[in-house]
Amino acid sequence: MRSTILLIAGIIVLVLCSVYQIQHVSSIEKEKPKQNDLVVKEWDYQWLYKPDESYQPAWIAEGDPKKWLHADTNQPMQKRAAGADALLLRVTLPSLDWNTPGIWMKRLYGTAVSVALEHRDGLLYNMERSYPYDVNYTLLPLSSAAKGNNLLILLHLSDERQSLEPEMVIGDYNQMLPGYERYGLIELVYGGSFMFIALIMMTCLFFLKREQIVLWMSLCLIILCLGEITLAYSPALYHHYYAYGRPFLDLFDLALFLLTPALAVFFEQTLGPGIYGIIKKFRIVLIPVTVVVIVLWALGKTIAPGISLSLLQVVPLTVIAAMQFLILTVHAIGYAWKGNRDAIIISVGYSVFCSVFISEIMIYFRDETYHLIYWKWGLLVFLLSLIAVMGRQFSRNHDQLVKYSKELEMFNREIQRAEKMELISHLAASIAHEVRNPLQVTRGFIQLAGEKAVNKEKQFLQLAVQELDRASSIITEFLTFAKPHLEDVKPLNISEELNHIQDIISPLAAMQSTRLEFTAEPDLYVLGSAEKLKQAIINMIKNSLEAISGFDGAVSVKADSEGDEVIIRVTDNGEGIDPEKLDKLGEPYFSNKSKGTGLGLMVTFRIIEAMEGTIRFSSAIGIGTEAVIRLPAVSKDSAEKPIPES
Repeated sequence: MRSTILLIAGIIVLVLCSVYQIQHVSSIEKEKPKQNDLVVKEWDYQWLYKPDESYQPAWIAEGDPKKWLHADTNQPMQKRAAGADALLLRVTLPSLDWNTPGIWMKRLYGTAVSVALEHRDGLLYNMERSYPYDVNYTLLPLSSAAKGNNLLILLHLSDERQSLEPEMVIGDYNQMLPGYERYGLIELVYGGSFMFIALIMMTCLFFLKREQIVLWMSLCLIILCLGEITLAYSPALYHHYYAYGRPFLDLFDLALFLLTPALAVFFEQTLGPGIYGIIKKFRIVLIPVTVVVIVLWALGKTIAPGISLSLLQVVPLTVIAAMQFLILTVHAIGYAWKGNRDAIIISVGYSVFCSVFISEIMIYFRDETYHLIYWKWGLLVFLLSLIAVMGRQFSRNHDQLVKYSKELEMFNREIQRAEKMELISHLAASIAHEVRNPLQVTRGFIQLAGEKAVNKEKQFLQLAVQELDRASSIITEFLTFAKPHLEDVKPLNISEELNHIQDIISPLAAMQSTRLEFTAEPDLYVLGSAEKLKQAIINMIKNSLEAISGFDGAVSVKADSEGDEVIIRVTDNGEGIDPEKLDKLGEPYFSNKSKGTGLGLMVTFRIIEAMEGTIRFSSAIGIGTEAVIRLPAVSKDSAEKPIPES
């Protein structure tokens, strides 16, 4: 999965570099002064009124000599006259002092364009569209015969646009040709690349887990929709492929409809259901509304042309987009304020995109001839933020899976250890009493025989008694382990219990010249048996003392609180334990000591577990070992109250 994300990131970087290079070259070409280029700054124009008439290139000859209006730098062109269906422009051509003269009409607004020389038969250029896209550009060669003549340009107007001021340049045809060929190319590369990336990402759906598919698919749909929106914004698409403009516009509408629910699903997957589940509720309502709008839109395109498509697009999209912008912005800022890194990343990308886009929209409302340029880069930042959040989401899923695997392995070990302990418990309960009685009888007879024995025989009999006592001690540990429930359970003050333990264990530590350090926070209470707790901690301290072989040995016992738990740490600077052996501590018959049975530590584990606590070890060879006991804490008030008898 990480390889896939890196591959997609590499493709995005490649696209970014390519788009930057195209725009850089275009900007250099644009800023580079063209020798003898002439920007058309004045022209004549008049409005034509052709209600309920289909477009005819012949309208170009219907200009009224008395109705021409003049436009120049000091007197800008007026906005569209009420009821006007077409616009006729007249440009006076200068002396064409170029080897290959031409005129580059960079921006003309009309669903149909016809160009001709005044008082000349035939058209220099003619283009008609059957769909409502009105941004045009073209480069036309001019012959020397056009010198001093008037160029007539007829534009059939769309329903929405009001500002129609053209942009035209006259110069050398061959010099203007490279700029003409690159015009609008950046949007084609930009949008087409994102659509390609989205399609490549969709092929990865077959390799994802079920819980990852929704997040991945929503991001694919977002990138696909934004790629189509960018692609459909390019005038080059309709210039070179004007015959396929209608399906491109239909896909543009469909992308607008699908973008909002895709964003809602993505935000829900990354940020959660939101405050009071608002994001989730909005998504639940939005998806069926989107389906209804798409169905009505499809009917309006096919069998029910009476449905107002413009109203269907403007009203639902505006309302839904405004609601979603408000909901997602508030939640993204709120989660970012709380330190959610995903929300911070999304907020940054979202803010950059919205700032750039809103700024350009404001410029566009002031001047409808303004061509939106920089929103594409804001969009790129937003998409990169979404991809980054998705990558973090998948990384978290992977880390969580690894964590669950480790926990599962630990649980399996705990189960195996519990099964072994349960087996030992049953064995202890079944044979301990039966073995202990004959041992005591045997010990008594050996003692009697020892009173009458002399010299070597007496020494041997004393040794036999010692070994019988050791066997009895082992059986006692078995019996302790066989009792799963604690007796005489009461609140225990950890500080007092550690003081008692210090008094008991100090002589043994002094014999080994080992320092003992006991520290405990006041008012630490746990529920348990005082005798059993002392037995468990003394076992731990004895193990630490036996692990110390030098003269500078030290054992530290420290108790403090952490949340709702009491933590008791037993630390030594002994020889340490191999990491491979740490997991086996507490298992029956496993011991690091040459004469040890492992039953003492096993009993310690059983006592702590009976008190609903845990023991964890950490160790390093040559440095020492630390045992951490965690027990549920009880409050001082509850400790002072008497526990009712069961």
